[in-house]
Amino acid sequence: MSDERQPVVPVAIRLASLLDRQSISRPARIYRRAEAVLIIVGLLAMIVGTSKGLTPTEQFLASTVLLAIMLLFVLDVLARIILTLVGASVQRRRHHDDDTHWAGRVWGILDILTVLPMALLALYNWTPTGAPLLASLWLLRFGRYSGGGRMLATVLVREREPILGVLLMFAIVLITGAVLGYLAERQAQPEVFTSVGAALWWTITTLTTTGYGDMPPVTLPGRLLGGSVMVGGVITISLLAGILATGFSAELKRTEFLRSWDMIAKVSFFENAGAAVIADVAALLRPRDFPSRSVVLRRGQPGDCMYFIVEGEVEILISPKPVRLGPGEFFGEMALLTGAPRNATIVTTKATQLLSLDIADFRALAASRPELTDIIKREAELRMGSGQAQGPSAQPAA
Repeated sequence: MSDERQPVVPVAIRLASLLDRQSISRPARIYRRAEAVLIIVGLLAMIVGTSKGLTPTEQFLASTVLLAIMLLFVLDVLARIILTLVGASVQRRRHHDDDTHWAGRVWGILDILTVLPMALLALYNWTPTGAPLLASLWLLRFGRYSGGGRMLATVLVREREPILGVLLMFAIVLITGAVLGYLAERQAQPEVFTSVGAALWWTITTLTTTGYGDMPPVTLPGRLLGGSVMVGGVITISLLAGILATGFSAELKRTEFLRSWDMIAKVSFFENAGAAVIADVAALLRPRDFPSRSVVLRRGQPGDCMYFIVEGEVEILISPKPVRLGPGEFFGEMALLTGAPRNATIVTTKATQLLSLDIADFRALAASRPELTDIIKREAELRMGSGQAQGPSAQPAA
């Protein structure tokens, strides 16, 4: 039985890597970009398909494009379902437990919902006002690569008390404005302000400063009320926007901090550092992902940052023989210490995760954590000594 599954495993691993939403390999990045292009092209085809005056040929072309993209997305979903059923152990072997149970995840449900309704309706109603309109659901596929939805839910839960307070203020202004607007205008415009319910529409458009002008107040009390409702709308909406913006900023910083902490913990350079040191460093380091054969540094460039390797491998292109660095090692510190341009070009040999330390943050770290920068300086001196022993071209640090 193991012999029968053996040929399937490498194929499953490559396919899983291609479809992995977190993969930084070049094929996976190309696949994600191609998917984004298909979504945009499909939406444009859907919009064009609803236009009047199209020739039969143009209508057929728009429908063909939509149908082809829909079929590609159906194949994408089927491939992910097959990987979920057959390749759970394969994905665990790749240490991507987050994608093991794709069908039970939020993005898995979104993938299915973006394809299934359109595919089912296409069997019965493929007209410009039928199944093609469901191509608008394809925008939800971007949710697989974005943490915005999760962050929004987190912010709404954490800031629920101030948000509910602002919404209560909004409701008070809305209901009060509708009642007073009805009382102020019901005699002057009985055919417009027919009830408090009708006045609610006027209050909503005024409160949001939309102002369609279909129900303008004509009495002096009504106009004064309208101005007050506008000011109240600006205040409440500004408060809500401020709460959400502050919450998003705090959650973004928290997410980046946790990600940096997890990555720092993998770097052997910091393995003996205490929690306080890691907390200080996590606020300074920035995660960077590079696909295979990407240029990280170029010889002759000014040195503005250094890098720590979390996963993957880089190659320093020097003579007579390139030098390779792996997880836990760092590079690029020489330019920060000496102020000289980069002395070598460095490329990745595989998909690599790095942590970058900006020159300004490096100097801040030197002031707050001199023990760490002392280690970096000693390593740089060792590399310079090794390079001088072998000749200027053999210096392995950039």
